[in-house]
Amino acid sequence: MLNLDYRCMEYGQKIGKVRDSNLENNLRKALGVLQEDGVYAMFLWLEKNASGVREELVEFFNKEDEKTYVKLSNYFLETHKSFNQDFDGFCNNLQTVAKDIAKLLFMKKLLERTLTYALYHAKSKRDKNA
Repeated sequence: MLNLDYRCMEYGQKIGKVRDSNLENNLRKALGVLQEDGVYAMFLWLEKNASGVREELVEFFNKEDEKTYVKLSNYFLETHKSFNQDFDGFCNNLQTVAKDIAKLLFMKKLLERTLTYALYHAKSKRDKNA
């Protein structure tokens, strides 16, 4: 069984370490865009403002679990397909996900949790350095 909260924590920590002088603010804005405007809008915003975070989130969905050999992308896309790192290809992948509202809402929930963990991680890192 894939522990999704663990995966969200793992990538929240990775994203919280992304080299970005404005990381905490960018994570807050990305969460706001996600909650107000949706998954697609958030990824568009990240591509323009924090592409390192977007790349980590794509990896989040593509990473194969060491115990179960399951990738989240297998749930959202056809089996054995992964999300493209190339932004245009990734947008096409998101269109596929958006055709199924349950999958889209599930993706949004995972993204909210991961970005929330990343925000807390970035904030704690900043507090330690202050």
